[in-house]
Amino acid sequence: MFVDERDVALFFLGWRSFVDDADPVLAEHGLSRVHHRVLYVVARTTGISVGELAAALGISRQALHRPLSDLRRRGLVTGDVSARSGRERSLSATAEGQALERAATGPQLAHLSAVFGAAGPASIEGWRRIMRGLAHDTIAQASPATRHLLNEGSPDGA
Repeated sequence: MFVDERDVALFFLGWRSFVDDADPVLAEHGLSRVHHRVLYVVARTTGISVGELAAALGISRQALHRPLSDLRRRGLVTGDVSARSGRERSLSATAEGQALERAATGPQLAHLSAVFGAAGPASIEGWRRIMRGLAHDTIAQASPATRHLLNEGSPDGA
């Protein structure tokens, strides 16, 4: 099978279209895509530490500081002292943060649902195999806080 530059272009354009779906909701709240990514992970990983969140997003703690501070200041994310260590913060999305995350992610789910419906079950499974293959190394090196995002949203995969 031959792969060419058009595949990279399709990947880029498909990704762009997908992330654009959430932009109007985020813009209403003066938030960016990085805020959405933070909310997405925190909403699905209650109690995640700042370090685990940075690792899940593939960014430094320094890069995470501004968007996380924004979300905390707006009352969308809370940070309590972790039961594991008094030096760590245990992050959670507030009810308002969860609602905003669902509102931003909803159009993306609808977009995927429409595309999946048109493609059919065999194509969906093929797409999932491709995405798992692309993410293989990242998943293999990921913390449980990241890997559980692929396991029905629960840390133990249940």
